[in-house]
Amino acid sequence: MEETISLKDALAIIDKKDKEGNAYPFDITFRSLQRNSKTGGKLYEYKQVKKLRSKKGIPSKTSLIKAVQSGTTSKRNPNHFENRTRNLELQNGQKKKIHIRLIISINGKKVIY
Repeated sequence: MEETISLKDALAIIDKKDKEGNAYPFDITFRSLQRNSKTGGKLYEYKQVKKLRSKKGIPSKTSLIKAVQSGTTSKRNPNHFENRTRNLELQNGQKKKIHIRLIISINGKKVIY
């Protein structure tokens, strides 16, 4: 019988950090979503991914100067909690946004809701 964990426990694994605040790597399997047909899309399986940390803090002088010169403002808040999403960093450095309700397994354990 395959081992199962709750979505709450899966999110705890994703959010786990070490003493320095760095995220622990984990394996994840999830589906993409076809919004037009409202069906499941491709099955993705990634090894040793990490949750991206939020980049809150004091912006650098150069980023402030660029923002003023280009007339852009700061990025809007992604509201990950409300939208039920998380940003992950893959092994190759690529960023991937996932929807937590589409997680199938984490660290080889099936996620149940």
